[in-house]
Amino acid sequence: MDLATIPWAQGSLVGITLAVIFATVGLVLKGVLVHRSVVDDVRADRDARIAEANEDAEEWRRLWEAEREAHEVTRRAHDEERRAELRAAAEGTQLAAALLQTIQTRQIEAGHDT
Repeated sequence: MDLATIPWAQGSLVGITLAVIFATVGLVLKGVLVHRSVVDDVRADRDARIAEANEDAEEWRRLWEAEREAHEVTRRAHDEERRAELRAAAEGTQLAAALLQTIQTRQIEAGHDT
């Protein structure tokens, strides 16, 4: 068989066809090419996981809001208790100052009487 008698155009087409077939089989075996139903299943599973994650995030957001509101109520109650304590201390201080003033006035009056 002489190389000059080989129809290279036919050989090239056969080679290209075989290359495409082997490449396609290789891509299928590697998992790069898959059937549409497999892709649809994977997408449906992904969408379900995303929806579940969004629900979890929303639940955590609601819990955080409830905790923040509870903390705000507790903080306000604590502030109110501190204000009441400060008012009581201020009244006590004013009373003590008035008593000391009265004692001092009586001592001065008692010193003048003797």
